[in-house]
Amino acid sequence: MFTSLFLTIGLIHLVALASPGPDFALILRTSLHRPTALGAAFGIALAILVHATLSLTGISLLIAEHPWLFMAVKVVGALYLGWLGWGAIKAAWHSSAARAFKAGGEQQGWRKGVWNGLATNLLNPKALLFFMGLLAAMVTPQVDGLTRGLLVLELFLLSLVWFGVLAWSLSTPRAQRLLGRIQRPLNLVTGLLFGAVSLSILTGMAGEAYALVPH
Repeated sequence: MFTSLFLTIGLIHLVALASPGPDFALILRTSLHRPTALGAAFGIALAILVHATLSLTGISLLIAEHPWLFMAVKVVGALYLGWLGWGAIKAAWHSSAARAFKAGGEQQGWRKGVWNGLATNLLNPKALLFFMGLLAAMVTPQVDGLTRGLLVLELFLLSLVWFGVLAWSLSTPRAQRLLGRIQRPLNLVTGLLFGAVSLSILTGMAGEAYALVPH
């Protein structure tokens, strides 16, 4: 009965996954160490599962409807993404992969990758708004609880497969040889991407605050 719903949401989500953003930048950044990259892929997928669950249960809408709470989410998210960006830019000035991770204030390993992936996606307010808008528009009140649960599972599995394959592919010896030659510009580009997203969140908040001031 809801086949078209699964196909439509899945397709829209795949397009969003393929779009460059903080999640892609994190996988690219951590691909220097495969366990870290795979951990990041799992963490991102886990965060998407949380976002989808919150959106389908209406909790995300409650957060968005409380300005101070939503502002807190935005501030924390912007600062965290900015911190990741600064770490990547610092790492751009170091040659080896190990020194790059150390300079960026990062540790290697599966658990660290899971944490970075979870935090990067979960603290991104744009991700919260995306899932809230997508699922609110597509999932009507007539959709039962089982179908909603399967939709959450679909989004989680698509994310896990996409970022897992990406992390594995970018951490192969052949890919590593290529990335090793462009490590500095790669770190610089990912750092600037994190910084740009952080800045866009902060400037958006500033614009909203200015609009509330009486003129």
